[in-house]
Amino acid sequence: MNNITTMFKDQSSFFDGGYGEAGFDIATAPLMYDTPNGTLYSSKSSIYRTDTGSELGVHGDRYQPIAPRKMIDACRNILLRSDFNLKNIEETIRTSHDGKRTFVNYNLPEYKYKTPDGDSATLSLLAHTSFDSTWPFLISCAAIQSACTNLQVFTSGEVCLYKSRHTHNLNVDAGSRVINRALELFHTEREQWSVWHKTKVTDNEAFATFAEALKSNTALEELKLSSHPISALENMPRKNNNLYYIYVKWNDTYKPRLGSNMWAVYNALTDWSTHSPTSSESKRPSILASRQNTVAEYFRKAA
Repeated sequence: MNNITTMFKDQSSFFDGGYGEAGFDIATAPLMYDTPNGTLYSSKSSIYRTDTGSELGVHGDRYQPIAPRKMIDACRNILLRSDFNLKNIEETIRTSHDGKRTFVNYNLPEYKYKTPDGDSATLSLLAHTSFDSTWPFLISCAAIQSACTNLQVFTSGEVCLYKSRHTHNLNVDAGSRVINRALELFHTEREQWSVWHKTKVTDNEAFATFAEALKSNTALEELKLSSHPISALENMPRKNNNLYYIYVKWNDTYKPRLGSNMWAVYNALTDWSTHSPTSSESKRPSILASRQNTVAEYFRKAA
């Protein structure tokens, strides 16, 4: 990783070189335990932040941890060696769980297209990795819709463009070749959005979709008993804040603006996965990433 050089484009002309929240250093220390025969060393080591001392993860001796900024350098070089037009590219770096997980979002304004309702959507790439075994290093694609700034997660085919088990094994050239598929996937998604825009949906069907995406069998049972989404929400034994948020967005925002169709359903779900409140601000990037996976997985299974 330390020997990567930019071959085709000048990195400084696209990225400012900073690492934001991910600019910390890491170190490892062997784990020890006391026994009647004295202190013994474990086969595992703790990875920790050198600035705060916070533990980031525990791994075996073969695991070679790489500081988040090295992952960001890899992302930048993958993009620089790709076929993308990087003019005015926007890079956003976030961490969660005190640095255990790192997220880097790249918006590519040169790839902007109309959505079925007349808005526009811009191609976006998301890279994330973790020390706590939540994710390997991977890059996926989505789109940012301009008017509502929803992240329109891709739902067709394999949305994970590039994946590597450990950051030190990253193949920058291979990653560059693979992520070029994002443009093909973007075209496929736009076609799907047009189909959804023409697909009519009732309130009950929309509510059932939301409940199924959240795997809320209780909500589905209540809908059968009450025959109306509002009554189903009110009669649930415990309030489902996520389901309530999505249905209100559908009923009050997207249905009036986009019509009673599957495109409005999808927008209500992506609003939830992009903007809805989370229980912890420090864990928000991770929570929203999980919600975006929920939306993508639901539509892939429903296809």
